[in-house]
Amino acid sequence: MPTREGLESAVVIVAGQTLAGAESLRLSTAAPEELAYHLGAVKRSLRSVLQLLAPPG
Repeated sequence: MPTREGLESAVVIVAGQTLAGAESLRLSTAAPEELAYHLGAVKRSLRSVLQLLAPPG
């Protein structure tokens, strides 16, 4: 079983990669579908991080 610390590290890595991908977009030339995809990925990553930080219950 993975430890909580290991899971937190994995989520932080994925969230960082997702954010880096979104930051690399050229907003002025990106297609709406591309923007929606990257914003959705950032949202999912942030939700995963927040779920790990939430107290169990």
